[in-house]
Amino acid sequence: MRKYADLAMIGIKEHTAYLNSVWANFLSKIVYLYMQFSLWNALFSSNAGRVIPLSRDETIRYIIVATLISTFMKCDVIAWINSQIQSGDVANQLIRPIDYKLMIFAKHIGTSLARIVIYTLPLGIVISVFYHGKIFCEEQLLYGIISILLAYMIQFLYSLIIGLMAFWLIVTWPLNMLLAAIYKLLSGSWIPAAMFPEFLAAINAFLPFRAIYAIPVTIITTPMSFENLCENLCVQLIWMAALFLLSEVCWFVGKNKLVVQGG
Repeated sequence: MRKYADLAMIGIKEHTAYLNSVWANFLSKIVYLYMQFSLWNALFSSNAGRVIPLSRDETIRYIIVATLISTFMKCDVIAWINSQIQSGDVANQLIRPIDYKLMIFAKHIGTSLARIVIYTLPLGIVISVFYHGKIFCEEQLLYGIISILLAYMIQFLYSLIIGLMAFWLIVTWPLNMLLAAIYKLLSGSWIPAAMFPEFLAAINAFLPFRAIYAIPVTIITTPMSFENLCENLCVQLIWMAALFLLSEVCWFVGKNKLVVQGG
């Protein structure tokens, strides 16, 4: 376990190495949240009298929690794996006496911990200063934390699978850009999933994206029955299991088909 803890520390140090970048990222998150506030307030003001699935307060709570979660949910695994395969360093990593996937996961955890301290907590303080409304549904907070942990695993496994595609594609950034746009829309990180049109909601029900943001954010911000809580958590568990199995298949086949660019 010590070696994985050391890898997590490497992730922390790498993310905090450039302070100017840290400050720029933090300020960008404040600007992003302010823009979200302004956008949704303008939309609700211009659509007064129309039936909207969520109220103004519900939407504001949603975007606050979604933004807070996004500060540490971001996953750099795709870029890490792609870089190692392009450079050929993955060959050296594979011969080390350490599980490659766990190595990536440990580094990812370290990066996420750094982001929680640097971005999530300070942003939460800023929000508490300027927004005095109720944000969390206290009765469901424990379920929300469990849901966030499941979402974190789903996000990692999804990113791992896309990253492992580099065994076949060598360069995955075009695929990543395409899927990132779809992911950000359908996951509910930009727009509450409850506001999706029916056809989009029907499609999204068969995809893992809503399990990353829409489900945990809704659990934290919206009161629901125990049955609905269990149903949402089960959806996340199913997707986590499915993505884990798929990642294992991709890893097993991919490492036997390793083609390193330039070598």
